[in-house]
Amino acid sequence: MDTKSKLNKIKELVNKGLDYKNTEKALRIIGLKLNKREIEEYKLWSDFLPLADDYPYSNEQRNLHILWELIDRSPLAADCAFTIPFRSIIAKKLFKKCGIGFIANEGVRFNYGHLIEVGDYVTWNHCCYIDSKGGVSFGDFSMVAEYSRIFTHSHSESDHMERLYAKVEIKKYAKVYTAATILPGVTVGKGAIVATGAIVTKDVPDFTLVAGIPAKPIRERSCDKEDMIKLNHYTLKDKAFQNE
Repeated sequence: MDTKSKLNKIKELVNKGLDYKNTEKALRIIGLKLNKREIEEYKLWSDFLPLADDYPYSNEQRNLHILWELIDRSPLAADCAFTIPFRSIIAKKLFKKCGIGFIANEGVRFNYGHLIEVGDYVTWNHCCYIDSKGGVSFGDFSMVAEYSRIFTHSHSESDHMERLYAKVEIKKYAKVYTAATILPGVTVGKGAIVATGAIVTKDVPDFTLVAGIPAKPIRERSCDKEDMIKLNHYTLKDKAFQNE
């Protein structure tokens, strides 16, 4: 089966609804063998978190998340022509919202997909971590670079099991560069840039570059604020996977 046929079959199975039998079929397409009973018994990290009682996955959502996790362990893992559209298919069904032109590279992890909102032409690069327990949203054309981390919860110092949750928002045309960390409750403003390695503890104003630990404003972003399409926030050559 060629790449296009495999993707069409995955989309067909996902759109039908990923019960255990269809999940078994999808796994076989990506070169992995788990039978229906094994899939039923499969448990994700998020199943053991306290918030699982408040925002539990349905069986279908869990199966979608299983496919997201296992694609990086399949023989097709290095084939971006398959895996990037594959993740987009999963995201459009699992996430609270997912627009067109979504790119997620290998190694991206999250805990609760149904608490994630993604606009159009959003990119998550290699090995990002999205802690979505408190909710997280990504505006159109926003980008998160390699090894960046977004956290939406914190722990009490006196009782580790006591948690606080606060939504993170990454506004449209914002860029979070390599190995940056966004802490709970932060909004990264429209067109803002978070520099490599920054730890962001406070809201970032629109079109502002922040850097450092903790991150502080450095200067305004150099760009045409009136015609943001000129920012050219596409990820790959010839707008690959973002020509929709």
